[in-house]
Amino acid sequence: MPMRLHFRPCLVALFFVALLSGCASFESTTPLGEFVKPTDMSSLDSFRYQHSMVSGMVDRRSSQALVMKELSKNVLTQELSQRGYASAGQEAKFYVVSKWRKEINLSAAEAVRFSLIVELYDTANQSLFWRAELPYIFNAMQWSDARVSQTLRLAIQNFPVHMKKASELPTSD
Repeated sequence: MPMRLHFRPCLVALFFVALLSGCASFESTTPLGEFVKPTDMSSLDSFRYQHSMVSGMVDRRSSQALVMKELSKNVLTQELSQRGYASAGQEAKFYVVSKWRKEINLSAAEAVRFSLIVELYDTANQSLFWRAELPYIFNAMQWSDARVSQTLRLAIQNFPVHMKKASELPTSD
């Protein structure tokens, strides 16, 4: 009988450890940004922020959706500018689109989660050349301005710094 009493708490503890470690594994921290086709980056020196799409919200005019759109524009513009790309209007060489989804993930303990996709398109031919996808990156209870900004920075972190063309580099005269 005493052996049985010690065995039950161990099972309960083991169950909770497995449950907590399983829940923690649903949050991806691996950036998935990559080129989707070969691209000559030396000609892409300027960008514009095109738009943000938010889906899965009951009211698309909600303050949460509006904040996500505004932060997407501000954070991605700042990140690309810090990488040496010039912010431009219609004459930009490429443009940025962000897509937020609020979705139900039935395999997670926290069922309502956010996903983010950031895409960069060549303006000349309207073709996608770079994409980062962060599925189920955080749950709805973790939503905050800081979390949204952090997620946007994570999505774009693997995008390269602007490289000047050889003709623009200084010479050693």
